Amino acid sequence: MLLQLFISGISMGMIYGLMAMGLILIVKAVGVLNFAHGDLFMFGAYLAYMLTFQFNFPIWLMLPSALILFGIVGIIFMFSVYWPLRNAAWPVTITISTLGASMALKELVRFIWGPFPLKSQPIIEGSLQFGDVSVEYQYLFIIGIGALLMLTVFMLFEKLYIGRLMQATAQDRYAAELMGIPTIIAIMATYMISITIASIGGWLASPLFLVSQSLGSMSLKAFAGIVVGGFGNVKGAVVGSLLIGLIEAYSTLLTSTYKDAIVFLFLILVLLVRPQGIFGERIADKA
Repeated sequence: MLLQLFISGISMGMIYGLMAMGLILIVKAVGVLNFAHGDLFMFGAYLAYMLTFQFNFPIWLMLPSALILFGIVGIIFMFSVYWPLRNAAWPVTITISTLGASMALKELVRFIWGPFPLKSQPIIEGSLQFGDVSVEYQYLFIIGIGALLMLTVFMLFEKLYIGRLMQATAQDRYAAELMGIPTIIAIMATYMISITIASIGGWLASPLFLVSQSLGSMSLKAFAGIVVGGFGNVKGAVVGSLLIGLIEAYSTLLTSTYKDAIVFLFLILVLLVRPQGIFGERIADKA
């Protein structure tokens, strides 16, 4: 049972980590906390459901189609929520815009797919036996795809030219423009990658839960992972999310009703003991 809980916790931590990574990428790129990120995660689950069960696409056609759709959603989101307000005199304007986008996505989903939850089948059927322990392939699939996506993002930012352009834009947009870097393309690429990662997370999570608007609430665990790991640190966000997933899983040994309370109690303890998070740096006041 401990092994089953460990695998379940790691798989949920991977899902939270994908959301957290996408959130941090946008924060680092444009300095905006996207409160619609959970609803983009939910919207990705609905789009994957549409392609798989309504259009009946085979997996080899569904995957590239979904990636194209996720990227298009990222572009639309950027040019409708962020770009028109990027020079607003009131900095919190874009944050409020993301809150409006969150409500709009909920209403859009209700309009297209209706108010009732939809059931999604496992992406990979069956389970793996370890003696008396049975582990569903779906959990192992989530761990594998999540790890591959995280490795791909790290390689993108560390090894590829486009990743360096995105980092330069995130660090100093004005200086990047003076150097001739097309910042609009760098920011657009960041939004596309961030929202694609979140949408893939929604696709991975949908067989474990019903495809419904409540999927968006999972972003609260991603926020918790970001705070635990250290705000603004991509590696910390991933590690913190994995910790949140494990704590959530093992808390069911004590109670299944109040497992969320245990998760956020852990978050409060971290804030009391190390408010900058595991990988965050303490900020000292100047004399």
